[in-house]
Amino acid sequence: MKRPAISLLVCAALVGWAATGHAKKGGGGKAGTDTGTDSSGDVAQAGDAPAGDQAGATDQSAAGGKDSAAPSESLEGEEAQPGKVEEDVGGAKATVKTTTLSWNDIVVIPRKAFLKGGRLELQPFTGITINDNLIRHYVVGGDINYFLTDVFWVGLEGQYYIHQLTNEEELLGSEFNLAPTLNQYLYGGALNFGYVPVYGKFAFFKSIVSWEIWASAGIGVTWTKVIARDPANDAVAFTNTDLTPNVGLGSRFFLLDWMTVNFGLRDYILPDKFEPKPNTYSTVADAKAHAQSALVNNVMFSVGIGIYLPTKFQYKTPR
Repeated sequence: MKRPAISLLVCAALVGWAATGHAKKGGGGKAGTDTGTDSSGDVAQAGDAPAGDQAGATDQSAAGGKDSAAPSESLEGEEAQPGKVEEDVGGAKATVKTTTLSWNDIVVIPRKAFLKGGRLELQPFTGITINDNLIRHYVVGGDINYFLTDVFWVGLEGQYYIHQLTNEEELLGSEFNLAPTLNQYLYGGALNFGYVPVYGKFAFFKSIVSWEIWASAGIGVTWTKVIARDPANDAVAFTNTDLTPNVGLGSRFFLLDWMTVNFGLRDYILPDKFEPKPNTYSTVADAKAHAQSALVNNVMFSVGIGIYLPTKFQYKTPR
């Protein structure tokens, strides 16, 4: 009798402990509510359930409690590791990668430091011819360019030339007793069209300098004058008005919002007329009618300062 009594007490204790644990996990509250809505007979039947079934249910609920606690523990572990977050997508959990970057890690490409579209460039320049070793021409002039866009422009150019005979021309006359046939350039003008195919920047003493490469082509007029081989024929030296196409290549370096330094190399191609050989003509018209023609390339290197109006610009497009 003692052993069955002890066994009953142990079973009753286990059932009470399991019921208490189930209530703490929330399962007991629902069970109590459900049984409370039933009749007293149903409650009595639930109380008369075998202890073994209740113990099994208690074990299953306890096991379920451990399983339900496992995802929260794993989620806390994953939250400790940046880059993984679980989200409910269609009833299933999916891992979504996140980033640990901050706003300081975002690099924005800077805008162009200089805009030319809709602005007028006034460019005084000076230059020198580089492809004739007998006569040298120094030039002063100016460009007026209007930029239709940031890369296209149309402009007017004017030049005034100052000529100088070189030492090679003097040596040629003294050594070979010959006087070369030469013309001097007086002045000229052109209508030019330009395009900027390359734009870039570089570092210079901890400063960023923007620059570009430009190409141009145009058509104009050049006035030239014959240099008489014999000073006695200077009275019949004539002038020419030559249609002059030109092509050019150069670069700009941007210093301020309204100033650039420009370098250019232009080739002015002109069909010129020279003093006839021999010059036995007494009038300018006869000398010019019997003049010798030749196609001449006047290659000139120039340096100029570009001044832009208006002096300020602003961006009209969003970042």
